[in-house]
Amino acid sequence: MSSLVLLARRLGWQVDVLATDPDVQNDMRRCGAGIVDLDVIWRETRPFRDLKGLYHLCKFLRGSDYTLAHTHTSKGGFVGRLAARLAGVELIVHTVHGFAFHPESSALALFAYAALERLAAHCCDRIFTVSSFHRTWALSLGIGNPCQVIAIPNGIPPARVVPVRPVEHTRRELGLAPGEFAILSTFRLAKQKGLTDLVEAIAWVTSRTDRAIKCLLAGEGPLKAVLQEQARRLGLQEQVLFLGFRTDVGDLLAVSDMVVLPSLHEGLSISLLEAMAAGKAVVTTTIGSTMEVLRHGETGLLVPTRRPDLLAQAILALAQDHELRTRLGTQARQAYEERYTAERMMKQYAVEYLALCKEKGVAS
Repeated sequence: MSSLVLLARRLGWQVDVLATDPDVQNDMRRCGAGIVDLDVIWRETRPFRDLKGLYHLCKFLRGSDYTLAHTHTSKGGFVGRLAARLAGVELIVHTVHGFAFHPESSALALFAYAALERLAAHCCDRIFTVSSFHRTWALSLGIGNPCQVIAIPNGIPPARVVPVRPVEHTRRELGLAPGEFAILSTFRLAKQKGLTDLVEAIAWVTSRTDRAIKCLLAGEGPLKAVLQEQARRLGLQEQVLFLGFRTDVGDLLAVSDMVVLPSLHEGLSISLLEAMAAGKAVVTTTIGSTMEVLRHGETGLLVPTRRPDLLAQAILALAQDHELRTRLGTQARQAYEERYTAERMMKQYAVEYLALCKEKGVAS
C-alpha cells in the first residue's frame, strides 16, 4: 500500500486512504497520504450492516471529487468498487491480493464468491492480480476479461530487510545460543498458513538430529493458542518460540539460517519476497503463486501442502547442507532483484494508471 501511495504522489496526485487500523493510518501519513477515517467496511459479513456501510461510503464518495478509486482486500474491494461505481467515480481499479475462495474451498463457496467477484468486476476498469496464476484463475472463472485483468507481481524495497541492530544483539535477545540453528517463519498465525504442519515437522527434525534448533514464529493471530498447545504436547516449548507481532523483520532474517513458509493457499507472499531479498534459503509449498516465483532446487525447496513429513525432510536437508543453503539463498536474491522489487512493481502500476487515464480521457 505504501508503495502505491508514494507512486501516486510521485505522479503529482493527491492521495487519501480509507483505513481504520491505527498502525496503517500512521504508515500512510508517513507516506504523505490523507486519512479517511470511516468505519464502513468490516471483516465479518452481516448483510444489513454491510448495506449501511455501502450506503455511507457511497454518500461520502458522492460528496468528494476523487478521480480514481483503488480498492484492496476481498471485502473492501467488493464494497468499495460498488460504492465507487454508484457514486460516479470516473476510474475504478482493484488489486486482488488473494481471493476470498481458494483451491480447497467447497464447490458452494467457490460458486458464491466467484459470482460476487464477477459482479464486482463489472464495477471497475482494471483488476490487478499479484501473480499470473491468479490472473489465469480469475479469467477461467469468468471474472473480468483479458484486457481488464492485469498481473502485476508484488514487490518490496530492499531496505525492508536491512537489519538495524547487530546480529549478536538480536540473537541474545531471542535467547539463541552460539551455533544454534534458527528457522524463521513470519506469518499471521492463521489456519491458511499451514503452521501446524511446521510445528509437526520441527518435532520430526529434532528427533533426527543432534543439532540444536530453534523455530522462530513471528506474528499474531487466531491460531496462536492452538500452536502453543501443539508445541507443548510435542515437547517443543524450548524449540518453538512465539515472538508475537514484530516490525524488525530485517533483524529476524539476519539471525536466521533459513525461512520456512508452509502456506496452504496464498496471494503472493510478502514474507517469501522478504526472505528472497535477504538472500535466505526458503522451504515453502507448491501453491500456484509460489511455484511462479521459485524453482525447486534452484531458488528454494518446494513440498506439497499438508505434508509435514516432506516439509521436515526439506528442512533437515538444508540444516545439514550449508553450501545448498548458500546457493539457494543467492539465487533467490537474484530472482528478487530481477522481478520482485518495489521499483519494478511501481513502474508497472504507473504504466497502467496512465494508460487508463488516457483511455478514459481523464487528465493525469
